[in-house]
Amino acid sequence: MALTPTFSPRYPEWRGSTSSTDMNNNFDEILYDLNTIFAEASKLVVELNEVESRIRHDAEALSERIYSVSGLMTSYEQAASGYKMFYEDFYVPDNILYPSNLLDEDKCSVINEFGVATLPVNNSFSKVYTVSLADGNVFVAPDLKIDVTPIDETGNVKIEGTSESQAFDGQDSTVWERKVRFNRDSTKADIRCLLTVTLPSMSNPYVNKVHIKPYPEGLVDIQNITYDTLVSQDIVLPYFPSDGENNVRSIMYSTNNIQPTKMKFYFRQRSSAIEDDYKTFVYGAKEIGIEKVEYKSSGKVGIRFKLPSYETGLLYKITSLRTDPNYDNIVYKVNLYTSQAEFDANLPIWTSSNPPITTTNPLDISVYGVDTLWLMLQLVQASGDTKTPMLRSVSMTYTTV
Repeated sequence: MALTPTFSPRYPEWRGSTSSTDMNNNFDEILYDLNTIFAEASKLVVELNEVESRIRHDAEALSERIYSVSGLMTSYEQAASGYKMFYEDFYVPDNILYPSNLLDEDKCSVINEFGVATLPVNNSFSKVYTVSLADGNVFVAPDLKIDVTPIDETGNVKIEGTSESQAFDGQDSTVWERKVRFNRDSTKADIRCLLTVTLPSMSNPYVNKVHIKPYPEGLVDIQNITYDTLVSQDIVLPYFPSDGENNVRSIMYSTNNIQPTKMKFYFRQRSSAIEDDYKTFVYGAKEIGIEKVEYKSSGKVGIRFKLPSYETGLLYKITSLRTDPNYDNIVYKVNLYTSQAEFDANLPIWTSSNPPITTTNPLDISVYGVDTLWLMLQLVQASGDTKTPMLRSVSMTYTTV
């Protein structure tokens, strides 16, 4: 950044003649400095405007999420009176742990930004950017082609935004932001666009992981994700829900190997606000990842549950235990322990090979006299798969004495 002038004046000699060349050079260097400073200052203003917009829309999205979560908590409290609940997801790793003797390569990968635990990762290869081994800088693939096509933005007054490539540079700090502005009194209810990504040709053509960090998070709908191959077009991404994803948080999709030449992301925005006296819809993405990931065939992750500080008793009965997706003792396995030592030694009091724990078949643990439980969760890759199972949460209801 060149906001410091480099001009060094050339003064005429004392009582000597004035050089027109020196004067011209002086003016040229002054003009160069002014142009450079103005250009850098203008660039700073643009960057500050982008940051201000990003912070404002992220704050609005966070407010929406807090309101939504508070409503869910109230609904649960009303529906589940008589039971106490422990819930753990993988967005916040406070209660995540591993047995002391578990090798690092056997530990599940916990990806907090997507709120999932996956199989341990051996290697991963991005299809859209590379990272310099020398300095760690990220370079978007030069032959990556990105196109935005409006599907329904009719009637807009103007469209503003940042470069679409900022969603493919591996950095959350840069954002593809598309602002579609309408007259203040417009009745427009939603807008839609298509983001088409033509992938670079690579020696390894496979993809088995796609993730999206939408912007603003929690306020954008992903109506569809499709891909083209050399022989077929508009194939829906495996496991993408048929009715789309609404109000999407950062989300990850794991599939068996596909060979896309293009990927197409269909965005919709139903939320708007008055900005600069326009009715403004904002959508885009902080990051879109398209990768080939190699996983180990199994992995483990542990969770510790301790009675909250406001509880004065000990655990009496576990009245339900669920995972998301629910355990099947094949791909998703669960073990339950009553001490750290048993957890480390793998000596469970209950496993998912036993009958499920339900309100009609509770697990009585009063004999152990404990206020803490440990759970071991194991993920196993199905034979022939290249995708990973993804565990999202564990929930347990209990009573105390």
